[in-house]
Amino acid sequence: AFWLPRFPAGLTMAGEHLTAAELRARIEEQRALRVILKEERSALTREIEEAKERQQLRRELERESQINIWVRSGNGAKRRIRTRIDNDEAGDVDGAPQQTEKKPTRTPSLAKTTVSYASAVVKREYVWEVQGLSWLEQQLTQEGRECTNSNIFQVDPTDGYSTYMLVFSPRGGSLEHEADDDYQVFDSIPRGTLALIRRADDYGTNLCYRFFVRDASLEFQPLGEATRVAVPAREGDEPACFVGGPDLHSDSKGLFGLSFDELLGSEWVKDDSICFKVCIEEAVMKEHPSGGQIRVGKTDVVYEHKPPSVEVPPPTLQADFLSLLTEGRHSDVTIEAAFGEAAPVAFSAHTIILSQRSDVFAAAFSHEMRESATRTLTVTDVPPPALKALLHFLYTDDFDEVQKVLREEGSSGGSS
Repeated sequence: AFWLPRFPAGLTMAGEHLTAAELRARIEEQRALRVILKEERSALTREIEEAKERQQLRRELERESQINIWVRSGNGAKRRIRTRIDNDEAGDVDGAPQQTEKKPTRTPSLAKTTVSYASAVVKREYVWEVQGLSWLEQQLTQEGRECTNSNIFQVDPTDGYSTYMLVFSPRGGSLEHEADDDYQVFDSIPRGTLALIRRADDYGTNLCYRFFVRDASLEFQPLGEATRVAVPAREGDEPACFVGGPDLHSDSKGLFGLSFDELLGSEWVKDDSICFKVCIEEAVMKEHPSGGQIRVGKTDVVYEHKPPSVEVPPPTLQADFLSLLTEGRHSDVTIEAAFGEAAPVAFSAHTIILSQRSDVFAAAFSHEMRESATRTLTVTDVPPPALKALLHFLYTDDFDEVQKVLREEGSSGGSS
């Protein structure tokens, strides 16, 4: 048996009706075409090498750009340190002592000291829903990445670097989201299913975070335990992002140990959507170790109480004002209650007090008493006990005095 090359279908049948001259012409045409195809292949080979070179140059450009991001962020940290030193918030705050003569000082007796390491902790919850989950893997392929990301959210409103995003990779792949350069500065490329990313910074921070996933009953269930971590400050000009997630350091990827295909059919996916929640507690570091030793605890002290050297008497202003009314001292007006058939009752009062405390009395003193030589104001529509109670209130600003007067007048009226 002999091996024969396989020709394209129809070539043999088509050549059966050609003459020898025509066949030779066809052969020359094919040879000429082969020369053209070989030249085209050589050109494509050169273009492939050029494309590889361009690809290598792009990676080099990305590395140089990333280094510049680190340096720029480091410069920002240095500027913050400089500003804090200029504001005497860091460095040698107290300065060198200027006293040439030591003077004795009185030191109060310390009774109690409390140091709190939780006073600066800020808490925040953030919910993120991913819809169309069954299409996510294919859509990410079109985007040229292996994960999707949430919007950026802030935890501590007083610190611009206390900002985060969530990322989700259906197959536990690379977490390079390519959404914001400040949130993908990594020492090594993280790989996982769900992760929390903090903005690149060279200041330290203290974090406690925990993930939750919503189940079919629309209740959030915990995904793993709460994680508390101290993120150290970084030296030099190379800040980095903090990345935390339940399966970052595990060879087995997936939420609750489920593959992505298993996850799609689980209770955690409802109407082709999955919903995450992260609870974060953070205590950001306001200082960098390069500016000197830092202390983060807040100290409160309580000193032993000692009575003052001058005893301050209790307040008597209310009683003094009331005595002016009841005793009639230095009065300049008489308020007379003439109500019904009862005999009028007169009260010695003071126009300056009543004018200040009551617009009605102020108007009466300005108009009705302008031509009066007796300095008497007669009130005909208020019973004497009620007028007395009103005057006591105006002099003391204490409603208890009103009730006291009414009780006394009621008991005296009942006994008589």
